[in-house]
Amino acid sequence: MNDDDLQQQLRKIMAPSASATTRDRARHRALLAFQASSSRPGEDPVKSRFTWNWRYAVALSVVLGILPFLFFSRSHSPENLAADRHILEQMEKLFPNQVDAVVVENGKVDLSIAQSPVLGADQPVLVLFKRGRETIRVLSYSGHHVCVKLGQSQSCFEILATPSGGVILEGKDQVWLASEHPVVDGYSVRAQSLKASL
Repeated sequence: MNDDDLQQQLRKIMAPSASATTRDRARHRALLAFQASSSRPGEDPVKSRFTWNWRYAVALSVVLGILPFLFFSRSHSPENLAADRHILEQMEKLFPNQVDAVVVENGKVDLSIAQSPVLGADQPVLVLFKRGRETIRVLSYSGHHVCVKLGQSQSCFEILATPSGGVILEGKDQVWLASEHPVVDGYSVRAQSLKASL
C-alpha cells in the first residue's frame, strides 16, 4: 500500500465523538490544571480550594453566632459598647488585620474585608447613623475608608479619630465633626472611639 492509498484509507476513518462522561472528565482535568497553574508553587489546588471554602464556613458561623448576641444586647442597651468591642475582636481573630468595617442594620450584619492585610486596627471607632427608629451601626477603625448605604444613596467617608477621643468623618466633598451631631443624607450622626463611652 503506497502513501496515497494509506492517506485515502485514513480519511475514510471517522473518530467516534466523545461521550458526555469523557467530556466532563476532560473539563475537570483542565480546571485542575488551570488551578494548579494559578496557585502558589508546591500548593495542592484541591487542598487550597478546601481551605478557602472552610474559611467562608467559619466566617458564616461566626456571623450567625453573633446575630443572637446583637439582638440580646440591642433589647437591653442599643448603645452597648462592650458588645461592639466584642464583635470587632471576634472579626479580627477570624480575619487578622483585614477587617475594614462591620455594618449592623436591622439585625443584619455586613462585613467588609480587605483583600490584603491593612494597618490601623488599634483605634476602634463606632459611628451611628439614626433616622427615626432606624439605626445603622458602623464598627471600624481610624484611618479606614467605609461606604454605607443611607436611604437610596451610597455614602463613603474616611474615619479619623482625634487625640482627644473625638471622631472626624471625611467625605468626598465635606468634613463632619461627630461631636456636632451632623446630618448626612437625612441621618443624624454620632461617632466616638470605642475606648470611650457615648
